[in-house]
Amino acid sequence: MLSVLLLALLSFSAGAIDKDIEPDSCETPEKCIAKIFEVFDRDSTPGQYPSMPEQAIIKKLTLFKDDGLPFIINLLEEDNELIARIGAVALREVESIDEKFLPKIIAGLDRDISWLAPSLAKVGTPNAAEVAVKKYLVSRSAPHNQEGYAVRLFGQSVLPYIIKAIHCEYKCNDDTYYLLGSALEDMADNDKTEAAKKLINVALAPSVDEEIKIGALQVISFLGEAGKLIEPQILDLRNNEQNFIRAANEALIGIKSKHAGEIYAKALAEGADIYILRDIAELGQNAVGAGAAVTQLLDSDDMDVKLFAARTIGYIGYKNAEHKLVTLLNDKTDVQINFVAAESLGRIKSKDALSSLKVVAENHWYPAVRSAALKAIEHIGNGQAYESEFHRKNFAFEYFHFQHMDIKACDEVTLETVAEPASQKLYSQNASEQLEKLTYKSVILSYGASDEEQQKADNPGGIIEVNSHNIIEHRQEIVQVPRVALKVANGWLVGSDRGEWGGELVHIADDGEQTNLLDENIEDIYKLGERYIATTGLAHLTMNDGLIYELHVDGRGNWKSKPWLRLPGSAYSSWFVETGELLINTSGGGSLLLSETGSFRMATCK
Repeated sequence: MLSVLLLALLSFSAGAIDKDIEPDSCETPEKCIAKIFEVFDRDSTPGQYPSMPEQAIIKKLTLFKDDGLPFIINLLEEDNELIARIGAVALREVESIDEKFLPKIIAGLDRDISWLAPSLAKVGTPNAAEVAVKKYLVSRSAPHNQEGYAVRLFGQSVLPYIIKAIHCEYKCNDDTYYLLGSALEDMADNDKTEAAKKLINVALAPSVDEEIKIGALQVISFLGEAGKLIEPQILDLRNNEQNFIRAANEALIGIKSKHAGEIYAKALAEGADIYILRDIAELGQNAVGAGAAVTQLLDSDDMDVKLFAARTIGYIGYKNAEHKLVTLLNDKTDVQINFVAAESLGRIKSKDALSSLKVVAENHWYPAVRSAALKAIEHIGNGQAYESEFHRKNFAFEYFHFQHMDIKACDEVTLETVAEPASQKLYSQNASEQLEKLTYKSVILSYGASDEEQQKADNPGGIIEVNSHNIIEHRQEIVQVPRVALKVANGWLVGSDRGEWGGELVHIADDGEQTNLLDENIEDIYKLGERYIATTGLAHLTMNDGLIYELHVDGRGNWKSKPWLRLPGSAYSSWFVETGELLINTSGGGSLLLSETGSFRMATCK
C-alpha cells in the first residue's frame, strides 16, 4: 500500500520540463502557439505529460516571460483538452502569475484540466491559496494528486484556509480531516510546527464543537516530530477530557511522543498484529515504553506475531529483551526469526549476546543468518547504528526487507530426483482429468478503490490509489480445479495456488465431503517420513512469505493443519531427492533440503 501511495505522489508532483530539452525555434508567442497546434500529440491523453516537442515549445513560451503569459493563459480556454493541458504545464514553469489571471485558472480547474492546480501557487496570493484548499477537498483522487501538490506548495501561507476547512467552513465529510492531514504531512518542518500551534488552539477552544476538536487532533497526528512542541497541551486534553482520549492518543503517536510506547502497550494488550508492531518499530526509541509488552509476544504461539515482535525490539532499542532474543537465535522452526534476532541484538548493542552470536556466525546452517550474526557483532563492537537502505518515508519497505534474503535457488542440484508414485500424487500437468474430478468451491477475495472509475477519469493510465478511506472488498465464488493432490487413507488432500488471488488446502473425503484446512497458496503436499506436510507461500510485490504446515487427523477423524517450519522465502518448487530429503526451492531464499526430522541444510548446486 505504502509503495502505491509514494509512487502516486511522485507521479503527480515530479512533473517538470526536461532540463536537457532545447527551447523550440519559434520566434514569437504567436508563432509558438500556432506550432502547438501542428505538433501536439493527438494520441496522448489529458493525464499524460507533454511530449518532447510539446515541452520544447513550452520552454520557449516561458522565455517570453510576461509577454508570453497571456498566450499561455488563453490555451486554457481551448476546447481540446490536450491543448489546454499544454497551457497548464506551461503555467507550472513560469516564475509567477499575476492575480488578474486567477479567474481563468479557476475556470480551467472547473473543467478538470490536468496539471493545472499547481499554477495556483505561482499566483501565490491568499485568494489563490483558498482556492487551492477548496479544490483539493473536492478533488476525486485526493490526497496524492495535483490539487494536493498545489496545497503543499503554498506552505504556511495556506494555513489560515486549512484552519477554516477544519472548522467546516467549506463543508465537511468523512475524508476532510484525513485529507487536510495528508496535505500537511509532506510540508517542511517549520510549516508543520506553525500548523501545530494553530491546530492545538482549535482543539483547546472552549466554544468549538467536539467533532471539530477531534478533527484537529486527527490532523495533528500527521505532523510527525514537528508537532512535539504541543505535546503538553495534548496530554492535558487527554487527561481532562474523557471524550478526547482516543483522538489525543492518535495525535501523540503521530508526533512520536515519548508517551507513544505506553499507548501502544495498551493496544497490544487488546490484540497484537504485525502492523501495530511495524508502527511501534517506526517510532524507534520513542516507543521504548512498549518494550515490555512487545517482549511478552516473543512467547506467542502465533509465528508471525513472535517474528515481528523480535523485529520491533531492535528498532525501539529495548535491551531487557536481549536474553529472549538470544534464545531465538537457535529456534529450529523459524530461520527468519534467527535472522531477525541476530539483527535486533546488533541494534540494541547487546554485549552479553556476543558469544552466542559468534557461535551462530560460525555454525548456523543458513548463510544469511551467519551474515546477520557477523554484522551484529560488528555493530556491537563499533557502537554504530544500522543504516537504512530506504528513504525514511519508506519504513515499511525496510521493516519487511528481511523477507528478501537475495539468495538464488539452484538451477540444478547435485542430488538425483526421486519420483512419487503416480497413483498417490496428481499434478495438473500430467493428471488434469483426474484432478477435474476433485474440484471444490472457493471464493476469491480482492480489494480495490470504490472510486476507481473516477480516478481513471482524472488520470488515465495513472496509479489507482487504494487507502483506508476508499478500500472495498470484492468476493467472487468459483469452482476450483486443484493443481496438486495427494492420496490419503480417507480421500485426497488437494491444493491450489492462484498467486495474488490466494489458494487453499482442502480435504476431499471419499464420499465427496469438502473440508477447508488452509487458506494459503499451496505449492505442494507430501508425506515426509511419518508426517503429512504442505509447502506454501507467496512472493508478490514486496511480500515474500513461505511456511510448511504439518497436517494430521485429530481424535474425531478430521484433518487439521498447523504451522511447522518457516521458510526463508516462498516455496515455488519442490521434490524428493535420493537422500530421502525434500528439496525446496524458494524465492530469494535459495534451495533447501528438509529431512523428515525437520532439520534443514542448503542444497549444493551443480
